[in-house]
Amino acid sequence: MKVIKIELKNNNYYVLETDTKSFIEDENVLYFSLNYLKLNKENVKKVLASHEVERVVYLDFESFLVMGELMSVKKIKFDIDKSLTRKVLDKLIMLDINRVECYFMPSDYVHELSKKKVVINFNNDMKFDKDFILNNNFKNLKSIYYRKKISFYTEEEVKKNLRGFLKVNNSLKLIDLYVYSKDIIEYIIIELDTYKFKNVSIFIHQNASNALEIRKDVEYLRKLNKKYSNEDREIRFIYEEEYFNNRIFKELTINGFKICMIFLMYAALFITISSKYHEYINYLNLRKLEKDIELTPSIDEVDDTTSDSDNIEDTSTTIYINKYQNIPTTYDKLLTINKDVVGWLKVNNTKINYPVTQTNNNEYYLSHDIYGNQVRTGWVFMDYRNGIKELDKNTIIYGHNLKSGYMFGELLNTTSSSWYKNQDNLVITFNSLDKEMKWKVFSIYRVDNTSEYLKTSFSLDEEFLEFVSDIKSKSINDFNVEVTSTDKILTLSTCSGINRRLVVHAVLMS
Repeated sequence: MKVIKIELKNNNYYVLETDTKSFIEDENVLYFSLNYLKLNKENVKKVLASHEVERVVYLDFESFLVMGELMSVKKIKFDIDKSLTRKVLDKLIMLDINRVECYFMPSDYVHELSKKKVVINFNNDMKFDKDFILNNNFKNLKSIYYRKKISFYTEEEVKKNLRGFLKVNNSLKLIDLYVYSKDIIEYIIIELDTYKFKNVSIFIHQNASNALEIRKDVEYLRKLNKKYSNEDREIRFIYEEEYFNNRIFKELTINGFKICMIFLMYAALFITISSKYHEYINYLNLRKLEKDIELTPSIDEVDDTTSDSDNIEDTSTTIYINKYQNIPTTYDKLLTINKDVVGWLKVNNTKINYPVTQTNNNEYYLSHDIYGNQVRTGWVFMDYRNGIKELDKNTIIYGHNLKSGYMFGELLNTTSSSWYKNQDNLVITFNSLDKEMKWKVFSIYRVDNTSEYLKTSFSLDEEFLEFVSDIKSKSINDFNVEVTSTDKILTLSTCSGINRRLVVHAVLMS
């Protein structure tokens, strides 16, 4: 059974969540079961306030989450070699305190506490290699705290920087590994376990320098992946393009090409037959979602007659009813359906009016809906590199271009002059779970398949302004919208024909 242990020593309370096996007989040590604390909060407060205590020292985050509001002491120390979690920080800023000592917290929380005249002291010796900082484009410690993805290129880089990063970070979802050895994989897993990171994927980029060793250890890696799959952790191979191309052209034979052609013919036939089925399944899931979050469905029904070409009809008289009334009140229900929901996107005069999801890669929601079903239509999702609590300079949202118009099928409407000349259409709604946001369209264009517009962060203001100037120059219309170096932008991206993309950019409105 879990209990809270509180030891009085040198005018300090030392607080730890432990179990009943650790009981010791000592007049200066108190034990409270979690159930007792829940039922007797006022009594516990009186007992703890009866001692003259200068400071509370928390030895783990769990004990603070239970005891924080029951302590009347003004000074708090977290004797934990790790940054404060967001759950801890959200509780901390609600307390009546005047001093905090901890390993690290991000600047937005420092600002909140400073406004309340709270003195903050950090006790850490963080040091990172220059190459690690440059390779991951870290600008400050705050960016390390919120970072969801990191990359390593050498074993030495892993061993010198991973531990320090995990002590600071609170958001990691993905490690891109461009080097491989069995020892380094085991080292990474041990460090992730030590600092209690669970939902983290390790992507091993296979290339000419590590391919032989990876092939030798494939069975070991499969077993390891199976072992950790219950913790939402995976080990996955990514083939470097140059390495893949070299191998594929060496190994393919004429007969192989013939087989591929026959396969492609059958695949094309299968895709044609299944296309309508998948879009109908997507339509049913949208209706199910409306029912699950108890909202009134819209009057627009599925229409599979929409052309998949780049030609569209005049949309000036088309009006779509908002499918999801009372959007902010639905998040709790949505999160019970899918914990990956991070916000809601609505583009006027289109069918784009959906919850937005995000996971630790940009592949899953290309083929899965909000319920986790595997479907061709996918779902609308945010780039895994983006943060939602603290927005990046460029937040990117993707969706499939479907014939039925669902997902981003009607993003094509934005290229019609009758759409973009209507000022109401130019204001996009993209809300996070705790913030309502409006975005003003400033660029719409088609472009060859490229990653140039998919940068999420910028080292310098000049680099960002140059990026903005470039995407403005591609626009089909001059929207006369100013974007400054302090602004943040939203990017919507979908397919537009073979190897082309349709892109819409909007700037966050004050």
